Amino acid sequence: MPFVLDLKLLVLISAIISFVLSWIVFQQGKKNKTNISFALFTFFIGLWAFCFYFYFHPVFFSQLVWIKLVYLISIFMIPPALYFILCFPMRRMKSLFPFVMLYTACSLPLIWLLFFTDHWVEEVIVYPWGPQTVTGSGYVFYFIFVGAVALFGFYNLTKNYLAARGILKAQLKFFLLGVFFFGVPTIIVDIVLPLVSGNSRYFWLSPVFALAVPGATTYAITRYRLMDVRIAIGKGLVYIFTLAALVALIFLSIFLSTKLPTPVSTNVVLVLAMIVGILLFQPIFRFYEKFAAKYFYYVFYSYQTVLTDLGKGLTRFLDLNQLSSLIVNTLMNTMKLDRTVVLLREPGDGEYRIQKNIGFREENGISLVKDNFLTIWLERTQKPLVYEELSLIVRDTTKEEEKERLGILQSNMKRIEAALCLPLFIEDKIIGMIVLGNKLSGDPYSEQDIELLTNLANQASVSFQNARLYSEIKGFSEKLEREVEKRTKELQEAYEDLKKLDKAKSEFISIASHQLRTPLTAVKGYISMMQEGTYGKMPEKMEKPLDNIYVSNERLIKLVNDLLNVSRIEAGRMEMKLEKVSLEEMIVSVIEELSNVAKEKDVYLKWEKSKETLPKISLDRDKIRQVVMNVIDNAIRYTEKGGVTIKAKESDGKIQILVSDTGVGLTKSELSKMFESFSRGAAGTRLYTEGVGLGLYVARRFVEVHDGKIWAESKGKGKGSIFYIELPII
Repeated sequence: MPFVLDLKLLVLISAIISFVLSWIVFQQGKKNKTNISFALFTFFIGLWAFCFYFYFHPVFFSQLVWIKLVYLISIFMIPPALYFILCFPMRRMKSLFPFVMLYTACSLPLIWLLFFTDHWVEEVIVYPWGPQTVTGSGYVFYFIFVGAVALFGFYNLTKNYLAARGILKAQLKFFLLGVFFFGVPTIIVDIVLPLVSGNSRYFWLSPVFALAVPGATTYAITRYRLMDVRIAIGKGLVYIFTLAALVALIFLSIFLSTKLPTPVSTNVVLVLAMIVGILLFQPIFRFYEKFAAKYFYYVFYSYQTVLTDLGKGLTRFLDLNQLSSLIVNTLMNTMKLDRTVVLLREPGDGEYRIQKNIGFREENGISLVKDNFLTIWLERTQKPLVYEELSLIVRDTTKEEEKERLGILQSNMKRIEAALCLPLFIEDKIIGMIVLGNKLSGDPYSEQDIELLTNLANQASVSFQNARLYSEIKGFSEKLEREVEKRTKELQEAYEDLKKLDKAKSEFISIASHQLRTPLTAVKGYISMMQEGTYGKMPEKMEKPLDNIYVSNERLIKLVNDLLNVSRIEAGRMEMKLEKVSLEEMIVSVIEELSNVAKEKDVYLKWEKSKETLPKISLDRDKIRQVVMNVIDNAIRYTEKGGVTIKAKESDGKIQILVSDTGVGLTKSELSKMFESFSRGAAGTRLYTEGVGLGLYVARRFVEVHDGKIWAESKGKGKGSIFYIELPII
């Protein structure tokens, strides 16, 4: 049967192809568990086919040993395949531990049955056409086990396929077809036929059916970026050519050594050639990489290096044109593209404009975004749009209007030769777009390309936004500078006018105060004389009106004095007459003067004398007396029940006067404005309507010229207040 024997070479070819595919997938995704599981699956397929070949052509071991190894490897082949099915494209099971334990519990008895009994494999009989395995009664358990696992795997794979959309659906379709055309015929040839007819003559076909897996997978890799191993394939070829060059160098060295008059030992030449080869490996490898990039446009790049270099470049520029040039040049050089255009949206109307264009005709570069459909689609999907995937998206779309719009977009991208639309997002809103053409090599965009572009877009979006904000701020700053210059001139003129008005106001208050003091003093004198009977005995009915006139006149005199003090303070004409004064004596005299006011309101006015005698300090007697007078008078007037307590104490080289009351209390807002001119709280306007809010302002200014402090504290409305007057001991 020479024809059959020649066909059995396909078993060895299948093993080699599976090993190569396993290595490529593993190299591309050493840290990706999905890639590793698929690499293990194809590796076990290769090992399984390899053992099958030696089952037919045993070099060492017997056919019985090889067929048992075939069955053993088939048991190890299933777990990585199931892991890939359950976890591609994303892991759906919370924990695989229960599944692993169940599979182990089922497979261990089968392994025992295979190697320690003859119930599974009884013997191998060698016929002229080849070996035939005689199976025992236990073989049915293997059939049940494999059948159950196969049904479970096909069910999950089919479910994943039906739920998938777009390019993922296409990837799963070809993997499903590959596994189906490998699994079903293999189960028939390896399990069903031996059980039904006892004939294992066609065992050799199952490794040939295994070619369906690498075949379908390779197509999915090439067409639909399955596991993205194109870069690994390209680098694998560069490695092969590099190794071939080094091997050729070694053989050339050996050949040339034989032509020398005194031939050098082959071992010596081999060692020297290997040392030289190790030194030349990297230069030769780089040469082939550059050769492939230059003449075949095959792109090799370091993902991290590109992003790092671009990141450094983006931080150097805040100009939109420079940023656009940097990004476009990076894309063109890294991926070997034929064209690229950067489109940015205007902040106001959202219209796109071309920021940087290489290769596209201007009307083509803007045609994709003339309507708003592409922008809406990208904002919804939040990922790049690849032309090759549009047909799959159109196929999966159920809405007729959307399908029609996608079809128009697909035709437009084909017409202008746009291969990929890369959105630029800030907070899920598109601020621009980078439209990429095709690669010069004709290769599709790989998963690594898409990942690189997505991260590049994130960096570019932030940089474009910063540049735009900088440009706006710069323009605003220049405008603001002009406006500030204009307004400053106007303010200067207004300030000069205000100074004149303020001076006139102060002069008016000063003159008015002086003019008012004279008649008010005269009125006070005449009333006093009338009350004392200088002009004769006063009628009894006139006593009360005269008392009222006297009180009102006193209030007017106090107001005029406050106004006069304010005018002097603001004019900077305040005179200081410093002398050593006892604050205790001053406080007692003020309390005596205000005692009648407290009695009229039926509130107490209490002086709590300090146990230690307070030192005399240097101050202006009249001004500080007015401060104490204003504060205590203020406390009495705003206290309806209870009273006012005055204390004085020495602390840290200062004397503090504390005036606490049980009055209406103050809010935080009122406390912050308490010592401003013409400022009064809500309670003030209700309880003491005659005040104008100058007493505490004058008190603060008088204390400040003595390098002291005055402030108030309150726990809130209805909880009283405490006023503090603090003066340095000088």
